[in-house]
Amino acid sequence: MKRLVIVLILLQFCFAAFALLPSALNPESDPTLYRKLLGKAKANLKTLPASQSKAYGKLLKRYDDILMAYLIAYESNANLAQAEPEDLFSNYQELRTLLNREGLHYTSEFFLSYVAKQTVSDERISPYRKAMLDDGLRQVWLDNANLLDRYRATASWCVEKLKFQQTSGRDQSPLDITRKSLVGRCEEMQILFVAAARTVGIPARPASTPWWAHTDNNHAWAEVFLDGKWAYTGDMDAAYHPNQTWFSGLIDKTVLILAEGSMPTSEDEILGRGSYEVLINSTRNYARERSRWIEVQVQDNDGKAVADASVSILVFNWGALRTLSTISSDQEGMIRFSSGRGAFFLSGYKDGLQGLCMVPSNDQDSLAITLHLDDSNLPDQNAILSYPANTMDWKQSPQAYQEDIATRKQLWQEQINAWASELKSTAVTDSLLLELLTQCRGNYPAALEFLQNTDPVQADFIEFLLSEDPKFLWQADTSQFEAIYNHYLATPRDADYPSQVYLPTMFYEDIPKPFKQNGKWNFYPSRLIVKESSDREKLQAVMKSLHKKHRINSRKALNGLLRLDVALSQKYLSNYQFRMLAISALRANGIAADYTRVPDNILVYLEDDWHYYDAINRRFVEQDQKNPDHALKISILDESGFPIEISEEQISLTRLVNGQFYSLNNQFEYLGKGKYQTLIQDQDLYLQFGYRISDSQTAVQILALKYRDLTQELKLIAPDYPRSWKEAEPELLAMFDAETLANASLILLGNHDQENSLRLLDRIKDMPYRFFGYAQSPAPLPEYSVLPAWQEMVQKDVANAMRSITLVKSGDKWLCYEGRWEKLPE
Repeated sequence: MKRLVIVLILLQFCFAAFALLPSALNPESDPTLYRKLLGKAKANLKTLPASQSKAYGKLLKRYDDILMAYLIAYESNANLAQAEPEDLFSNYQELRTLLNREGLHYTSEFFLSYVAKQTVSDERISPYRKAMLDDGLRQVWLDNANLLDRYRATASWCVEKLKFQQTSGRDQSPLDITRKSLVGRCEEMQILFVAAARTVGIPARPASTPWWAHTDNNHAWAEVFLDGKWAYTGDMDAAYHPNQTWFSGLIDKTVLILAEGSMPTSEDEILGRGSYEVLINSTRNYARERSRWIEVQVQDNDGKAVADASVSILVFNWGALRTLSTISSDQEGMIRFSSGRGAFFLSGYKDGLQGLCMVPSNDQDSLAITLHLDDSNLPDQNAILSYPANTMDWKQSPQAYQEDIATRKQLWQEQINAWASELKSTAVTDSLLLELLTQCRGNYPAALEFLQNTDPVQADFIEFLLSEDPKFLWQADTSQFEAIYNHYLATPRDADYPSQVYLPTMFYEDIPKPFKQNGKWNFYPSRLIVKESSDREKLQAVMKSLHKKHRINSRKALNGLLRLDVALSQKYLSNYQFRMLAISALRANGIAADYTRVPDNILVYLEDDWHYYDAINRRFVEQDQKNPDHALKISILDESGFPIEISEEQISLTRLVNGQFYSLNNQFEYLGKGKYQTLIQDQDLYLQFGYRISDSQTAVQILALKYRDLTQELKLIAPDYPRSWKEAEPELLAMFDAETLANASLILLGNHDQENSLRLLDRIKDMPYRFFGYAQSPAPLPEYSVLPAWQEMVQKDVANAMRSITLVKSGDKWLCYEGRWEKLPE
């Protein structure tokens, strides 16, 4: 009997594994597409480590179809090298099941790009499709034949699995989110929703604005293909109506909205192509008839067209011009792309020639711009950039939908409560250890096992874990907890020394896989350790060893972010992969180092200060400069001559490299009365200063420091600088009772799951505050209360649900600010 059951199970597995694909994805249905994908897949395999190449090769041979060829062809070789082949196979099986049940309703290329694609952003490959189907998504899929209903139900399912929380660093996989953390930033909301939508057969892709033009920060969200066109959603709990989210009224302020695909259609506006992805300009899917065509003619000083020039589209964000996308000019020196109504800059570069110009805001259908390149400094800029708003017809979701979302949020909270309850049943009583386990959320069993294996653990190490990367707590397995602890013990440093020295990651790469060394888990092999005594000597020895063992060759290197253990096994590395490896090697030797986007450079902490170090040419950047440290002094005044105290993120020193601005880590010291000072060694820099006059206007100044007399104080005049908040209207204050107004000094009015409110909450978390919202019930947040008057306003106009208002008591008055402020009033 037992043998018969096993045979039946095997037969069932074979039937599922070998069920026929729809004819459109069989090799003979489209031989051209099949050969293209198979060739690309085989080329990918040639770059992988032998064991990985063999395992994926077996899958490719056994499942000889367009789908398997695509999955191997359009995942970066770096992703494949760091994944388990069985995880890819699991996703392949679920895709076959989906196809066999529903058939193929799109072109093969469209289905592959937006349903079959496994990864969404920089997260690792995981077998998420089966796991999420088993966790409730299968019912969503089976119960909703209509794609719009399925979209809404998928978004509701996601509300159970993720709550917005500002985090940074590497991306969580869908399973990290649903099983370990239940929280994530906007990019992880994007990852979860796109992965879930694709799992149930809804074409979906990531979209983003790398940098907002009208306010600091950036954002990422999801696009879904409904009724023959792309729609967007930004808040999963408000996804009932597609194309409606908190930024819908800000569409005209944007410059570019970018989406990502792998095999584009003829209708897509392509801005760039990589080995595995295409960058799509999706702006017209949002602004529609309000978008405009920008036509750029790149010329040299003689008026001749400059072909193949690199032209970057830039907006001002966090104190500097930052790149949204870079495009190459054609043989006539032309570039054409669509944009929103917001103003921006263009920076051009080719063979030492460079140029910069502003593109104004306007309401024309097209705008022609000439970008001049020459070999001089970029021209100074002193501009007011405009960002118009657009009207938005907010639609109320049905009451039943709102109630369902409230229930989903309660289910999210019940999972959090369940983890807390499970912790009470453990033998851990120490409050610090309990706090660690609580912060590990659903990953607490891995941390608990580490604590049990390593008892006792130093209290200062637990405090270090609690103060650093929360994602390490959510993602690390037991061996990785042990490895970071062993490195912590082996690297004794003063308490004031930068904590980066203990961290196993520095950019967006995954946590390394540790190995056993002398019976202990470790991240760093002994070959990385050098014997020199001083930190400077160690630095030179580490870099000499790395250059001997590795070659910088982007064409031969794996394409993408590499974990340390994978990078160590590669002979060829790209520039940034090599720099990341150098940082890890320095940390292995007890030297704090960190990543910087400045080409060729890393940051190294020596002699109580951070230094730029050229890891490619093995030299300190400062040592190549002839000038000693020079004090750059700046005075900032308003148009009436009164001094202004700005926030540190409004001003920066930048280096221009091949048409791109890179912010340096110089800190400006405030000397009082609007005066600032910083030390510089390189005068070939650009000072950038800007501020938001309002969400419709941004002031930007850019000054080339080269050839300026820096012994003299630079004076910057800041017209229309927003010096103070507005006095709160009586109608607003009337929403609060007298006791609240008497006892509180800082009030946030928004809601506990509204992104802007949570971002502001993160800024004031260390201050005494009251937080009021419109939810049906109180949220598990400090000082949070439901405000009936605010609920009433939301019921009258659902657009109020997107608002965030901050109130600050100043003497006997209340000052208010709507939106995300940069600095509290004094």
